[in-house]
Amino acid sequence: MPGLPSAASPEPRDVSLGLLDEFGTGDAREREESWRYSKVALRALSQQEFVPAATTLPLSTHLQAQFDWPTTRGRRLVFINGALAASHSDIGALGGDVLLEHGPDNHLVVRFSGESRDQPLHLVYASVADTAPARWHATSRIELRSGRATVIEQHLGDQGAGILGSLVSDVAIAANAQLCLASVSELPDTVALYRRAGIVLADHALLTSTHAAFGGRLQRLDLAVNLAGERARLESNGCFVLRGREHADMHLDVRHGARDTESEVLWRGVADERARGVFRGAITVAAGADGADARLSNKNLLLSAQAEIDTQPVLEIYADEVKAAHGATVGQLDPLALFYLRSRGVPAESARNLLIAGFCRETFAAVGDELRARLEKLLVQRLPQTPLEAR
Repeated sequence: MPGLPSAASPEPRDVSLGLLDEFGTGDAREREESWRYSKVALRALSQQEFVPAATTLPLSTHLQAQFDWPTTRGRRLVFINGALAASHSDIGALGGDVLLEHGPDNHLVVRFSGESRDQPLHLVYASVADTAPARWHATSRIELRSGRATVIEQHLGDQGAGILGSLVSDVAIAANAQLCLASVSELPDTVALYRRAGIVLADHALLTSTHAAFGGRLQRLDLAVNLAGERARLESNGCFVLRGREHADMHLDVRHGARDTESEVLWRGVADERARGVFRGAITVAAGADGADARLSNKNLLLSAQAEIDTQPVLEIYADEVKAAHGATVGQLDPLALFYLRSRGVPAESARNLLIAGFCRETFAAVGDELRARLEKLLVQRLPQTPLEAR
């Protein structure tokens, strides 16, 4: 594709490794513990035989409509099963402050430099099924050297033979730079997706991240953020909304490695029917990171007796003069709030869905208007359809 010079390929992977070894980090015991709540889902994937995913499959009009956003035309890269699809990509509106490179093994490099820009770069990863179960793998690196940038990562797929995708990313944010990073995944229950992202912030850098996960056979996100520079700040919001037998496993690892760093983590989870959600939020304040301020909040809703959500907040402090707070809850809708809405004439199902939507919308506050509207639309589509009396 014109405008995308080749990039150096990352180290080759040993595809003979089992999924736990391939996806996990640390030693064998750490990998086992990291996947303790998702081992059943991972085991089912491990027992399935996947062929390499084809990268020249056509995109359905349904998928194309999902990523054809007017505000990102001219600033969009589309990948089919991990490989760049030049015919669907459009980078005609990119300026000289955004440099793109694409190399072998589905490796993408994005470098931002220059003045502040509010127009997002839209990265679309489509998992497209063929006649047999298949898998794909891609890597990316994002460098923000100065100014401000916005990146939206979108994952989507169609029903069909099973797909297993994996995306490994690393992000570097330079001193005084500001990155807004958003990801939205809307997957059918035949698609599994593993994502691992490592992000490093220099002095006075700011990362605002928003992650929304809808659906999927198994969605796993490993997000590691290193506040390596003084006064670096992280604002991390996210939610997952699950139903059927969908499974999401969200892991956040935030490290305060320098003085006067700040992190604010706000995540929400909703599980209906027989779905299962997992959230692990770990914050570490390293020795020497005096003046750190860390806050984590995770709240979850169970909408049926068969649904399950496991939450695990972790806080480790090795420095002095630190502010830190964390909390996590798993519960059901507030019956008093339901009663209040019904006493004002709101039907039972509408009252329930209003409360669920309000519970999740709090995590969408940091994104732009168009993306927020799309997230709210997806949320409404995922709300329960069965009457309360039938539950």
